Amino acid sequence: MRLFLASSELGNYPKSLRRLAGGNRRVLIIRNARDYRPEDYVAGILGDKTALFLQYGFDPQVIDLRQFFGKKGDLEEYLDQYDPGIIYCLGGNPFILNTALHLSGMNEIIRNALLNDSIVYAGESAGIMVAVKDLSPYLKDEGFTIDAPKELYGKEAPLDGLGLIDFYPIPHVNRGELRENTDRHIRQIESVHKRPVLMNDTDVYILDGRKSELLRG
Repeated sequence: MRLFLASSELGNYPKSLRRLAGGNRRVLIIRNARDYRPEDYVAGILGDKTALFLQYGFDPQVIDLRQFFGKKGDLEEYLDQYDPGIIYCLGGNPFILNTALHLSGMNEIIRNALLNDSIVYAGESAGIMVAVKDLSPYLKDEGFTIDAPKELYGKEAPLDGLGLIDFYPIPHVNRGELRENTDRHIRQIESVHKRPVLMNDTDVYILDGRKSELLRG
């Protein structure tokens, strides 16, 4: 299994993602954590992310999972044709992202691809929070409204995540305005006897097979 989990963008370690990906530099960017935002705003974010990946020698392509809700077979065919080496999830609302992954079947596709070692799973912020097994410890953050998926997609938000890591990342801890949310997350995570891992925006967690490392920026 290969993971590249960043608090923000690629942290200070874009070259580490290149090494992890090997020869396949095609990146599939999943945009859906930002579905609650206006489209012109999202377009700007996607433009910035695409430029970032191009800057470091990747070949990015954006996907909107809403096109594949209830169409897992079509999504699998799309992925077979594009053949990404990296699947990367944007930050935003983790409950919206997690719901989109479930409704499209991408959650199962990601897990199977990781078992076959055919992709790197990468992400930032919400994209790393969905890597946990159970998202319920993140519920107390007022910014992560669990009702948003029902409003956007007409479906209740599932709380079972991808189940890729056994700790709970807390991104953006260097941002002073998020101090209250950080403290709340720590309390909630520890209350269910799990391990919080605090990450600054320069930090990256990497898993390559059995070797894991938290790179501090």
